[in-house]
Amino acid sequence: MKCVALIALIILASFADCRDVWRQKRDAVHNPICDHVTAVTPEGFKAMVLVGFSQNLHHSTYEELVPLIRQIETAASACCDEGASADCSKEELDLFQSAICASEEVTQKNHLEDCCAKTGADRHHCFLEHKKRIPRDSTIHNVPGKEKCEAYEKDRVTAMGHFIYQFSKTHVLLQPQVILGIAKGFEGILQSCCHDDDIDKCFLEKGTAMKHTAENRISELKSICLVHKKYGLRVIKAIKLVQYSQKLPQATFEEVAKMTDQIAHMVSTCCKGEMINCMKERKQLVDDVCSKDETLSRTKHLAECCKLSIIERGGCIEKMEADDKPQDLSEKADSFIKDKDICERYAQHGDQFLGSFLYEFSRRHPELSIQVILRIGKGYEAILDKCCKTDNPSECYGGAEEQLAGAIKEYLAHVQQMCAVDKKLGKEGLEKFMLIQYTKIMPQAPYDGLMRVAHKIATVFDSCCSKDESHLITCTEGQLTNTIDETCSETDPATINEHIDHCCKESYSERRTCILKIQPDTTFVPQPFSSDMFHLDPDMCDMEPKELFATTTKLLYDLVKLKTTMTNEQLMTISAGFQLLKTKCCADAAKELCFKTEGAKLIETSKAILGI
Repeated sequence: MKCVALIALIILASFADCRDVWRQKRDAVHNPICDHVTAVTPEGFKAMVLVGFSQNLHHSTYEELVPLIRQIETAASACCDEGASADCSKEELDLFQSAICASEEVTQKNHLEDCCAKTGADRHHCFLEHKKRIPRDSTIHNVPGKEKCEAYEKDRVTAMGHFIYQFSKTHVLLQPQVILGIAKGFEGILQSCCHDDDIDKCFLEKGTAMKHTAENRISELKSICLVHKKYGLRVIKAIKLVQYSQKLPQATFEEVAKMTDQIAHMVSTCCKGEMINCMKERKQLVDDVCSKDETLSRTKHLAECCKLSIIERGGCIEKMEADDKPQDLSEKADSFIKDKDICERYAQHGDQFLGSFLYEFSRRHPELSIQVILRIGKGYEAILDKCCKTDNPSECYGGAEEQLAGAIKEYLAHVQQMCAVDKKLGKEGLEKFMLIQYTKIMPQAPYDGLMRVAHKIATVFDSCCSKDESHLITCTEGQLTNTIDETCSETDPATINEHIDHCCKESYSERRTCILKIQPDTTFVPQPFSSDMFHLDPDMCDMEPKELFATTTKLLYDLVKLKTTMTNEQLMTISAGFQLLKTKCCADAAKELCFKTEGAKLIETSKAILGI
């Protein structure tokens, strides 16, 4: 079969004959570029090159990138031939950047002249800084489902290439394998919906689900980088230690600890935006993990992931479910509560001892979130710091189990309360509820920012509350923590108020509980009341549901800002008055007069209720 130069076929098809040709070449020739190309297949290599060009060359069109990709493909192919050039011993990054710098037109169009004048590490650093400064292209291209299907069926490769190109431009620091995984999901929707009787409905349903999944993954990756930047490698190692102790309860502490050390180093590389080194470290990590036959013999899901292709293994390991616990694993890790020599072990081994506690606790509790377990770990450390200074440490830390269990009960009670609100009010009602709560504690924050947070939190609970109790904590807190990471980084918390600033500076696992304890801000001085703040007019009668929701939430926001200490009863009374006004006036023949008259009455009534 002819080896066609395809752009993104890592996500489209499997070309066995092409791979066999490249493997035969690889067996005879060894250099970094040939080894990398053959490891991911030529189609996968070209797909990743497309992502790299799209992320770096913001001003170039998709059509302008195609010749560059072919050039890279030709150069990479030559590296797998006998008598390969000395350039093939260079890093892939050099090949990538040299191809860009060889084109004066591309260099000038993307303002890379200064970078291309440099060499080696200086050029690499310049390209990286250039990419970080690229404006985020958040343009949404709403193409009708029928047009998507026609483009896909007419030219499958170009259609998927355009998708990868647009998505990569929108997410210039997102890892290539993540973008290609999302593209694979998008193609699955095309293949399913293009043969559906109701194309648009199919795209809406499946596209919404895919968008939610993609947003969660992107949020998770963004969050881990924010945590790395703010808290450093120690916290990253702790997070990953808990995560993989839960997933691999059959593995030893030493095996999990080594794996998490490697992951933490990879996170450091990936979060710098060094995508090629990120992918190489990721591949090396997965290769190392999957080469441990003794470990694989004890782990069901890890062993299954390691049977997959190089492209699929990493994602499989990240998403794999927890293995069954060892049959001889005790219910509790008594050696950390009852042993007499705990203080000696803690003094001698420090972080390693605390790490082994996290490992033992995590492998026994896959139903708990990483953040809950880290809070328990922090609580355990505090107990030891206190008790090991007493005359009878074992008596002091003997009650630690009950103290630590409080963190679990506290969070589960909060989740159940939020799920009750979601069940009673629905997702939109929960959004309004969260907007009210956050406006009370952060009245200085802009409406758009608070609404984004309220929407994210409502989405989390709405999707998680349908799960059984054993998955409630893990489903909710990880996503809520990602939201906190983004919220605390997008705006300087100090510009909002001292309370939210304090919570954003708290330890990684304590920020959410800190925010829950914030009381309404009584120091906030609202702008003088004016009836112009509240636009009550006949336009409300003809608004689409989405527009009406935005209008009513803005009214709620403005109302709560007037008095952050208002009670739920006061708010419900005013809201009921608003609903009665809308129902009455929208049915009135003289709508405008009705809104003017009844609106003035409602405003005066509201002022009296709030005492302003």
